[in-house]
Formats: sequence, structure tokens, C-alpha cells
Amino acid sequence: MNSETIIVGLVFLFVVVAFFLFKSQIFVFLNRLAKVQFHGVKNLQHADQDIDQDIEPEMQIQSWLGLPNEKFVGRFVIFVILSFLIFMIFSSFSRVLVQLGNAEFSAGYEKFGIATYNLALEFDQDLKEAVNNCYVYNTQQQYELAISSCSKAIEIDPNYAAAYAQRGYAYLRAKKYDQAIADFTKDIELIPVATRSYINRGTAYMEQDQYDLAIAEFTESIEINSNEPQAWLNRGLAYIKQGQNDLAITDCNKAIELGAKYWNEYSCLGLAFTGQQRYELAIANFNKAIELAPDTPVLYLMRGAMYEKQEKMDLAIADYTQAIEFNPNYSSAYSSRGVIYAAQGHYDLAISDFNKVIELDSTYADVYVWRGNAFADTKDFSRAIADYQKAIFITNNSRTISYVYCVQGVTYTKMGNFESAILSLEQGVKFDETRENGWCQTALENARQGIPTP
Repeated sequence: MNSETIIVGLVFLFVVVAFFLFKSQIFVFLNRLAKVQFHGVKNLQHADQDIDQDIEPEMQIQSWLGLPNEKFVGRFVIFVILSFLIFMIFSSFSRVLVQLGNAEFSAGYEKFGIATYNLALEFDQDLKEAVNNCYVYNTQQQYELAISSCSKAIEIDPNYAAAYAQRGYAYLRAKKYDQAIADFTKDIELIPVATRSYINRGTAYMEQDQYDLAIAEFTESIEINSNEPQAWLNRGLAYIKQGQNDLAITDCNKAIELGAKYWNEYSCLGLAFTGQQRYELAIANFNKAIELAPDTPVLYLMRGAMYEKQEKMDLAIADYTQAIEFNPNYSSAYSSRGVIYAAQGHYDLAISDFNKVIELDSTYADVYVWRGNAFADTKDFSRAIADYQKAIFITNNSRTISYVYCVQGVTYTKMGNFESAILSLEQGVKFDETRENGWCQTALENARQGIPTP
């Protein structure tokens, strides 16, 4: 905080203290000031009426519109001047308190910072209303309204750091990551130790797959306050994305050690152990997470995937089904269950699940491939070809494109259409940059000889 701000703050504090100490004298002075005679204005007297002296008279309050013009003008001018002065004093005092609150937050005095912020809002009701609406709309998940209210608060006082943090959160939830990062950055400029904005900015980077930047943000938060479990958890999740599972396990355990007894920390450990192919430990941690949050569908999805790794398909199907019961629109659970049904030869059940996925997300290329394979296995070749072509049309992933052309080519050979098969298989080989589909070259050679691929 600069010296000018401190001086202004002290001046306004002096004015407020003086007002409360001498308010009776001030009111007497203002009353006399209201009776000052303007030049050329006659002194107007009101004749008293006879009243009963034993009865306490009531003070008569005249309408300003009923006052003589000269007296009305005098009082109106004084009222305007005083209102302007009070507005200027309180509005400026609110801004000074906000800057003082920022300084207290920056110095680590969080309780004093909160108290000062709250006091600032009492001196500026417009700011108070905008800030309250900003917070309420965020809690109601009405993020566009939250952004509007937070913006209004920032317009009233550009130094009110909490408004940037709240608006950044709304942008984050609305998936407007660049705007969110800009707001969290501004909050950090005003309050350099704002750990929550470091964490949220890191989360925004994670959503953009910028894991190095995200880890740097979480690390900065930890260096400021090592007792914030969310920073440890988020950094652990970022390490998992990078395949650094040992570091992830350390961070997730640290979050639990700090008293964060939520399902997220245990699912973090489950994911890290999954990355190390330690499936029993992964399941144990997913079990613990489910104990803490038994109605969370994603936990059943993750545990089901572990049962698949252990080839415990009935348990995997049970978990995927449980996830669907909690969330009937959970496309990932339908697709995972459908893949198992198809592998077990339950094609009707598989196709039913794949249909549901497409109903929920018609742009998911992989599900067309899976349904196409199910159709091909039931010898419904025309539907299979239609699904393969749909998958090729909506994806830009070269690995997926290569695989789809290959299975489409094989399907054409089963239909006896070797000309189309050769064209499709040639495309499959062309897009096979990693040479993962070596069988595709063999299928192409067979097709050129008129031999169907089984």
C-alpha cells in the first residue's frame, strides 16, 4: 500500500471518528445553517397557535413542497451538498478499506482481511449487492449471471480481489479457461499469497492439458501454505496425467495426512496404483472412496475397470450397472459395459448399450466402431459398414482412422466385395503410422488374391 493511500485512509478515519464524537454539535450547526438568510429573502415567521400546556405537542413535519420557495431552495442545496460529501467520504472510505484488506491478506492476516472486506461492503451498498450476487449465483451454478455480477463489482472497485477470484471460478466452471486464468492472475497480483487462485489457475491449465504449468501452480500454492490439502491432491492428479505415479502417491497421501477425508484423495491413490498395475491396491482405495461417497458413479466406473484388468467381468459389469443406476445418462458406463457384453457374445445387450451412448453423444467415434464390430459379428454387414463410415467421418485421429479402414476392409471381404475391400485396406495401411495394425497388411494381400479374412 502506498503512502498516499495510507494518508487518505487516516483522513477519512479521522472524519468518521470526529462525526461520531461531535455529532450533536454537527447537527446543531447544520440546523443553524439551514436557517441562514439568503440575500434578498424575507425572514418568514410562523404564528404559533394556542395549545393546552398540559399536553405534550407533537412536532409538525411540513412537506418540503409546502415550504416557501426561498426556504425550500436553501434546504435543498444544503441537502445536496451534504449528501454528496457523505457519498464521497463513504465511497472513498470503502475503497481504502478494500486496499487495506488486500494488504492484510497479503501479510497473512486472513481474519483481519475478511473483517476489513466486510466493513468495506457496509460503506458501499452497491458493491455489497454486486459481491453478494456474484457469490450466490456461483453457488447456484448460474455462471453467466455470476460473471455479470462479479464484473459489476469489479467496475465499482477494481481492487476488490475477491470479485476476480469469484469471476475466475465462474469462468472456470463455464469452461472459459483463458478468461479464468486472467482473473486468477489479477487476484494474485492484488494478493500475492492467494493460494486458492494458484490452485484454480492450475486447474484451468490441467483442463487445457498443460500439466507442467499446472504442477508449477500447485507447487507455488504449497510453498505459500503447505497445509492446503487441495494443492497436494491436484498436483498428485497432474502427476498421474504425466505418468509420474510415485510422485502422485506421495502427494495424495500428503492430502490425506492433512485431514482431507474425502473420496477424491483415495481415488487419486487408486488411479496412481492403476498406473503401476497394482490392481489390488487400486481396488482397495476405490473401495475406501466408495465408503466415503457411495453415490458417486465415477468411482464404480474406475473400480469396474480394475475388475476388467483382473478379468473379473461379472464384477466389472455389476459396477458399471451400479454407475448407470446412479446416473442413467452416464455414457462411459454404458460403453464400458457394452464392450464386455460384445466380448462375451451378448451382441443384443452390447448394441443396446452402444445405442444409448450414441443417443447421449453422437460425436463419439469409438462407439460407432464398437457397434460396427458387433453388427459385423452378427453378419449385419451393411449396418457395420454404415457405422465404420460414420466413425471415419467424425474422427481426425489417425490411429482410429487406420483401424476403422482396416476392419471395414475385412468386412468387405466377408461380403465378397474385394474391390471395396482393397481400397479400404490400402487406406488403413496408409494411416497406420505406428505400424500397430500389421494384420491390416496381411488382410490387404489376401484381398488382392480374393481371399476373405476370417
